This record gives sequence, structure tokens and C-alpha cells, in this order.
Amino acid sequence: MRTLPLLSALVLATASLTSFAAPPDINELPGNYFLQGVREVGSELWLGKNGKFQFMLIYGSQDDGTEGVWEIKNELIVLTPVKNPMVFRLETDSEFKAKKEPEAGTWVAVASTADIFLKNIEVKFEAQSGKSAVTNTNPKNGEATVTMPAGEVWARTGLRRSNSQEEWQWLAVTPERAKARIAGFRLTNPISAMTAFASLELKVGKEGLVVADEKSSLADGVYKKAKAR
Repeated sequence: MRTLPLLSALVLATASLTSFAAPPDINELPGNYFLQGVREVGSELWLGKNGKFQFMLIYGSQDDGTEGVWEIKNELIVLTPVKNPMVFRLETDSEFKAKKEPEAGTWVAVASTADIFLKNIEVKFEAQSGKSAVTNTNPKNGEATVTMPAGEVWARTGLRRSNSQEEWQWLAVTPERAKARIAGFRLTNPISAMTAFASLELKVGKEGLVVADEKSSLADGVYKKAKAR
């Protein structure tokens, strides 16, 4: 079972959970875990048999998470995030609704998930002539704006994390979006833009997994493993 994309209060409330009668060995650890015992906080942890993990956290109106690799060190389960490639797609005309028309002589790319605008995204605009311009998204509205001569036609857009040496992900711009000089780019794997923690250590308890850092608010609860269906 792997339900991270569907994490919700309903899932957390109705999940069938199991307790550990004794600390499990490494072969028993993989699976889905749901946080119990912390008010107004929902969280799910998936530990894969392949040594990978995904973590999601919901508190109030905020969503956070991360993914990476897990291992056992000194009897602790250590989660280390790994930055996976961001995967964007061009939003359709029915999805993308510009709040206002671009100013004359400018091209605008809006980077977002289904719910939030994205910051720290580097955007490269390329015209049919080969002329290009690079800028970063505005953290307030996810917009990246460049100035281009009137005779240029927008051909494609490259996106990647700001201040990185990652390969550009290139997406062709439709004639309609090129004419409008504004387009939306949807991040299809939102967890790749999240940074819930730099590292997290868990210890095995009788009821499940517990955050080792007692100063963490999550240490008040326990991650209980869901029964396999």
C-alpha cells in the first residue's frame, strides 16, 4: 500500500493501524505509517523495500514533505532527502487563466502546482530565432518575466531549480500561448519542491516509530504502521 498522494484527514482517521509488540527488524519496517497523537497535524511516512522514502506533513493550511533514502544507523532510522528532478508540463488553456495580460514587450511564465505558486525556479525563454533570456520566478506569484523584442516569437521554455546545474526541462509553447505571451507550467510531482527537513531520525517503540529529537513537536506522537491489505 502506498497512499501518500491521497493523504487526508479522512485517511488518517480511518486507516487500519497495527502496533508493534516488539521492535521490528529491518525486514518489517517497509510500509505506510500514519502519525497519531499530535493535534491538528496529519502526517504520513512511506518506507520502501528499495531503501527509498516519502514523507508528507499537513498542518493548518500548510502542506510540506520530502523524499529520499532511509537506512539504519546506530539503531535509528535515518531519513535523508534527495532532490529528484522536477517534472513540469504546459498547462492547457482550460487550466491556465491569466490574471492580467502581460505588459507590452514582455513574456511571462507562471510556475505552479495545482495549489500553490512556485518560488526558486529558474526559467529560460527561447524564441524561434534562438534568442533567449533567463530569470527566476517571483515567490509571491510564481511569475517569471522577461523583455523580448516585438518581432520575436516564443518557441519553448526551459525550467529547473534556481542556482542549480540541473539539466533544463524544455517544453514547447503552443502558438496560442506564444501569441498571448503568457503561459502556465504545472509541476506534476509537487513533493520535489518541498523541503520538510534536512534529515530526520526515528527510533522504534512499542507502538511504532517515534521522532528521536524530543524537541520536535512530532515527537509527541507516534507513527503507526498501517496493516497491509
